[in-house]
Amino acid sequence: MIEAAVIGASLGGVLAAYQLCERGVRTLLSSEFDWIGGQLTSQGVPPDEHPYIESFGASKSYYRFRRAIRDHYLADENFTDNGTLTEGCNPGDGWVSRLCFEPAVAERYLRNLLQPHLASGLLVVEEQSRPVCTARTGRRVEWVELENQSGERLRVSAQYFLDATDTGELLAQADLPYRLGKESRTEFNERQAPQLASMADQQPVTYVFALQKTEPSAAEPIPRPESYDFWKSYVLPRYDYPLFSDHLPGHEGYSSVQLPLFASGKTLDLWRYRRIVAANNWRDEREDISLINWAQNDYALHPLLDGPQTQAQVAAEARQLSLCLAYWLQHDAPRSWVGETGSGFPELSLATDALGTEDGFAQQVYVRESRRIVGLQTLTQSEIELDPARKWDPVRCEHSVGIGLYNMDIHPTCESGMGSNARVRPFELPLEIFIPADADNLLPACKNLSVTHLVNAATRVHPIEWLVGEVAGLLASHCIRQKIDPATLASRNDTVVAFQNTLQESGIPLHWPESPAMADRT
Repeated sequence: MIEAAVIGASLGGVLAAYQLCERGVRTLLSSEFDWIGGQLTSQGVPPDEHPYIESFGASKSYYRFRRAIRDHYLADENFTDNGTLTEGCNPGDGWVSRLCFEPAVAERYLRNLLQPHLASGLLVVEEQSRPVCTARTGRRVEWVELENQSGERLRVSAQYFLDATDTGELLAQADLPYRLGKESRTEFNERQAPQLASMADQQPVTYVFALQKTEPSAAEPIPRPESYDFWKSYVLPRYDYPLFSDHLPGHEGYSSVQLPLFASGKTLDLWRYRRIVAANNWRDEREDISLINWAQNDYALHPLLDGPQTQAQVAAEARQLSLCLAYWLQHDAPRSWVGETGSGFPELSLATDALGTEDGFAQQVYVRESRRIVGLQTLTQSEIELDPARKWDPVRCEHSVGIGLYNMDIHPTCESGMGSNARVRPFELPLEIFIPADADNLLPACKNLSVTHLVNAATRVHPIEWLVGEVAGLLASHCIRQKIDPATLASRNDTVVAFQNTLQESGIPLHWPESPAMADRT
């Protein structure tokens, strides 16, 4: 008998399943793609982390993961740590993170994390399966129906369901209230919110692909895509420059910065932004590999969710955009970027073995914004936005279940084109943003917390999604064992404190230090 069903093997989903099993809860995890781990693996996105991550600011299990990744590389006799862009061992020597590395290494780690529970029979994984139907009676979800690639269906019943899909599929299927896109300014009085709400004004999606830098004679030519003429001439609305350019949009006032394609030393460039293999870190012959998740392949023509096109159609068009960018880089990008004449960089070609596919593209589209629960509380910009006059000003909340920190990173959205990179205070996640107002046994375990569009831009990143999965799994297991529903737990101080003790025993910090100097180092 399944006690908890985790629907979706996103990064949060994997950690939710892990924590459930660690507490002896019989768990089912559904996985739609070959790789588990979502944005970290099957979507091909190296970790986006806050600047204090080397010392403090995440759960113990996240730090075990980071150490294991570094240990994997340092144990290889051909690897040398020659990174120059960031502190700590950074296998790809990229600058988006202090830990850029190959997604396959993370996927193996996550599989190994779950393996003991699979072997014991406590965990069942339904591979290549996605939710197609969810039944709800009143405040309780009764079952979720999964469909595999052969069209066979499995009906799953459980005491608790955790929506760990990247898109909040169960919320829509169960006909529960949810938020999507932008809330209006009148709803939460957020400084950057628009006057009118729009569910369609969502963050863009990106189909990540891997490029390698090799000798031009060894590079496989990329065929000209069907929609190339459209995307080559496409001008980014409200920014008034070609999408295929050296501009990086997403700042207030529709402003942008410009980055070179290649650079050296500490100069930031596009190529090393999300580089996962740095050739100079290897004694044997390896080529540079970079994961292309740039502003230049953000797809914003149509929203992914609840729009005029299906998710599959939007993903296909996003993939076509990325293929056009790859072709443009190889054939038509100006070599003036590197101080030369001519066009194209024939030394760049698709790295077909980097992402567990045959063509060098990710297994699924990268999703920045999900449907979000309407919870007992909603976390808003006003609560976490940084006062520029204060350098360190952590948010404190009585019912904290974890901590997070990342800028409100909004890529130009589907309707307004508004982007932002607003700074935030080190914040805490209140228990109440995990608890739907209209359901007793459904919990969010991915990017579907009760937060606004603006705050989601800060909570969507890897360490926080990891935390969300852990908290959701621990909350479900606590409620099952204590025979209490989440809303009742949150309404009583003694039960909240008991749950917070469970979180801390599991290695989850609840509060930020009064100053970085006072932090407990990992």
